Amino acid sequence: MDITIIQQKKVIEKHSLDTKLEKVTVPSSDAATIIKLPVPILDIQGYWTPAQRTPTQQLTWTIKAESSAVKDFPAVAFFNTCQQNHCFLALDNLINDTTITAQMNQETAEYDVTIEIPATEQNCILTIDQRPHPWQDCLNEWRATLNQTLPEFPEAAWNPVFCTWYAIHAKLTESWVEANAVIAAELGCGTLIIDDGWCFDTMKRVCPETIDSWYEQIGDWNLSGVKFPEFKSHVEKMQNMGLKYLLWVTPALIGNKSDIIKSLENSISKDSPESSHTLDPSNPGAAKIIIDKLASLVEKYQLDGLKVDFLDCFKQNIDVPCGKASYELVSKLSKQIRQNNIDALIEFRQPYATPAMLPLATQFRAGDVPFDFMDNFNRLCQIRVAMGDNIPVHSDPVFWNASELLSNISRHMIASLVGIPMLSMDLQELTPEVKAVVRHWLEFYQTKQQTLNHGHWHIHYKLSNTAFAMTAAPTESIIILNDATALPEALEIAAGRVYLLNLTGSQLTHPVTESFDGTGKKATANVIPSGGYGIIS
Repeated sequence: MDITIIQQKKVIEKHSLDTKLEKVTVPSSDAATIIKLPVPILDIQGYWTPAQRTPTQQLTWTIKAESSAVKDFPAVAFFNTCQQNHCFLALDNLINDTTITAQMNQETAEYDVTIEIPATEQNCILTIDQRPHPWQDCLNEWRATLNQTLPEFPEAAWNPVFCTWYAIHAKLTESWVEANAVIAAELGCGTLIIDDGWCFDTMKRVCPETIDSWYEQIGDWNLSGVKFPEFKSHVEKMQNMGLKYLLWVTPALIGNKSDIIKSLENSISKDSPESSHTLDPSNPGAAKIIIDKLASLVEKYQLDGLKVDFLDCFKQNIDVPCGKASYELVSKLSKQIRQNNIDALIEFRQPYATPAMLPLATQFRAGDVPFDFMDNFNRLCQIRVAMGDNIPVHSDPVFWNASELLSNISRHMIASLVGIPMLSMDLQELTPEVKAVVRHWLEFYQTKQQTLNHGHWHIHYKLSNTAFAMTAAPTESIIILNDATALPEALEIAAGRVYLLNLTGSQLTHPVTESFDGTGKKATANVIPSGGYGIIS
């Protein structure tokens, strides 16, 4: 395999790779750099990039992985049906905008890989790993070479969360929040997130009639006195109940009808999807205005932190890169939020749940998947694969149709246990039966926090399907099984006492010491209901 490095349209390096694991230094440059190499399509049946929920068991004609500081990271893995690596490529330049493109070449039976990075002041290292190891091992070893120190996350980052979003959207009121918060705290939640809708008076839900103008008022970050007439005392009341209090914000969006847009009109994008524009993070004056506004919310209202959304709206672009500028903006915002409270909570969403963001946030949430517990499961697994162990990974809020089957509600809760559970139902409307399911699984989370949060996670893929997710500690293992045929493989690597959680849609028949349904009631011997679990001693 030969690799070619091109800068300013000239080949500056070209050499052969002699070993199965190579580290190639890519020199700094005041112009864009292009790296080219072939990957033989030999025993390759699938690939993975950080943007994918699950590996793709298909050889597409073109593979494209775009990344920057606030979107994914520059890596791609090619492997066979047994998930054995054929070629893993990764660049340690996590901040700058990067594009990896693999074009299928039918003549040479190869993927022609092109890696593009903009001008950079620092050398970077390209890892080319062709060892026949499980591709996740290659990813884990590469991530270890980044030499990042894992932050000491605040204790509250591991708390289950109640979020207002799906339950009420922007129709929320102070009284509604307080009524739900009482129930959430009683069920075991330790954090309350007031999502979008707190900073304007309009009462609305997301629907086809409202979506086009949804963000038109975003950017001023003034509290709605209509919805929260006694906000300071309200926040204090919630905190006295044991709940950390966070507000939703986004530094990226400026609404068409915001007051601030007039002072930022030379620092925003011209397009206006959903009636908003994107801030240009490379304008330090404009960035400071937004950072100061958002950080001051925490101090003014004595909040416990912020949910920081839509950072991925700072679009990756090789020609006009914004990765470095967006990273600086987010770094300054994170620093200011923590200035008066070192344990302030900062939630980031999935597209920027990456190794580069580890020092800047305290919890990383799966992307929006209302009603879809299977995608919640896959997304949580995706973050675990990308970021590794001992990190507060939060589920997207579990949300279901009010008439949903109890077994499926239990599956929602089981899926959320790949991370830290988050709820967004109107808790006042839960039936006693549904509340029993939610309570049971939140209690299970509390009881098994050490293993769930600090065990070693193993995500097992079979073709393009997530067969199971397992976390193992020295004395116990917790298997969340999505594919019944993969149970022997899961049990083979499990250690100690095994808790087998049935995410599948049918009951499992397997020798167990005890089995339970989704409310924690004992089930038929050696039968694990869908949404239930069994214990194997």
